[in-house]
Amino acid sequence: MTATALATTPDPGQPPRQRSVRGRPRCDKSRQAILSSAYDLLVQAGLAGFTIEAVAARSGCAKTTIYRWWPTKGALAVASLLEMVEVAAPIRATGSARRDLESLLEVMAGTMAGPMGRVIASIIVEGQSNPEVLETYCTQVLQPRRERIREIVRTGMRSGELPTDLDEAVVVELLYNTLYSRLLIRHQPLDEPGWTQRLVGAVLGPANAAAQSVTKPLRIHSDALYPA
Repeated sequence: MTATALATTPDPGQPPRQRSVRGRPRCDKSRQAILSSAYDLLVQAGLAGFTIEAVAARSGCAKTTIYRWWPTKGALAVASLLEMVEVAAPIRATGSARRDLESLLEVMAGTMAGPMGRVIASIIVEGQSNPEVLETYCTQVLQPRRERIREIVRTGMRSGELPTDLDEAVVVELLYNTLYSRLLIRHQPLDEPGWTQRLVGAVLGPANAAAQSVTKPLRIHSDALYPA
């Protein structure tokens, strides 16, 4: 047997050697650096002043690396936003559909009142002339959270906590559209104390309405949302 064979033949008395996995920690670190840098630039300049070149310079990663993971600046912008949304506005279950909706809307409103709101607004504005950006935002950020509200409403209807005649699609539209109206038009502050609770109450009705057997139409009174 040759010396080479002796060197490469495994010892049957020893456990097999594990192959080291290389590259993944560095890839993860680069990815986080890119997403963090991208979000910081979005906060500073919005999507209109956002470029892959600037992200590459800030993160220290090559443009080819960025383009390999995100083919367009819109895709990178939405990815960086989604990364921050999962941290800043997590979805938590409280065991009550009404409290879940109040908590979710309160967290989202508070988050949108800060720098993240400016990022979201810039993406929506850019999306008016760039359908790809808007579609990516809707698919990855907006629709999953709208669906979460639908799930909460359906759960509350099944448990009897919420009226069984609620139109879940209308509930989603009323809650989300009011939130985005404050974000984009700025006619009322997003961080106004208690307004999300009033909104949920106006859409769902009083907390004890679910126990009533009489079906009542859904009516929204502006005074409930915008008191004098």
